[in-house]
Amino acid sequence: MDLVLKVDDLVGHPERSRVVTGTIPVRLRIADASVDGPLLLTGVVTGTVDGVQARFTVNAQADLVCVRCLTPWTETLEADGDRHFSRIPDEDGYAIVSGVVDLAGPARDELSLAVPLAPLCRPGCRGLCPICGTDLNEDPCDGHGDEPESPFTVLKDLFDPPRSGS
Repeated sequence: MDLVLKVDDLVGHPERSRVVTGTIPVRLRIADASVDGPLLLTGVVTGTVDGVQARFTVNAQADLVCVRCLTPWTETLEADGDRHFSRIPDEDGYAIVSGVVDLAGPARDELSLAVPLAPLCRPGCRGLCPICGTDLNEDPCDGHGDEPESPFTVLKDLFDPPRSGS
């Protein structure tokens, strides 16, 4: 089912409401996160004096990659939305047009805001060893002996106080 709803019977009648459910296909990519599949919307559309108020929840499966250890996993994202529609388009261009509203745009908007910008596979993820790339969550790295030679090694004593007697 698509998310286009006829709402003429609700406009101007704040006492009327309608339960809404629907699924739309969605393809979304933000950084290394992606959603490619169905987006499920459930909610209620209620009449207002000059339009309708839609309150809804969306959820969809997202493929995420941890920013610290690069572990991929799938997680269900969920977001709540609250949008007022009137005959005059809002700042995003959403409006009642020919007696119908389309919840697909607001649903995609809310889902995209639910995608984490820096996903972590777990709260205490330790990441990867910067020297050998070992996943520190799975195998604690014992170190690598001496630090590798850096072109900045000559600068390391720059901020040390002068030694007396030198």
